[in-house]
Amino acid sequence: MKWQFTPEQVAKGEVRYGLEEFRRDFRNEVNENFSDYSKQDLEIMFHVAYDVCYCCAVRQELAQLLEHCRNRGLKVEMKFLELIRDANLENIEMLKAVFACKVAAYIKEGLSNEDALKKLEEYHAEILRKSAKG
Repeated sequence: MKWQFTPEQVAKGEVRYGLEEFRRDFRNEVNENFSDYSKQDLEIMFHVAYDVCYCCAVRQELAQLLEHCRNRGLKVEMKFLELIRDANLENIEMLKAVFACKVAAYIKEGLSNEDALKKLEEYHAEILRKSAKG
């Protein structure tokens, strides 16, 4: 994706760009890049690609995601996840910035670092729940 602002501006709170906007923009990018895919395949591609970005942004191992995908019946290989990661380095940096800004806001509210990270997980889960409904 191309933005008119940098991840640093987002992380510092100089530009308002949140998780919902990121997910909307990322979905649009996936749809544009794979326009010949069926709607169902696009949805799967979006979720796998977003999960790769999320996993990398929060410094989780792709091996965990691979296991999760396989448990859900998706036939993916580590090389596929690595290709998605490598093609989305800028998106991962932006997602990190979105999360950093959110954590900074929680800390400014008086939460400890640990509690801010827990609240970020809750916030992320809520956004995913909302997007699954709508």
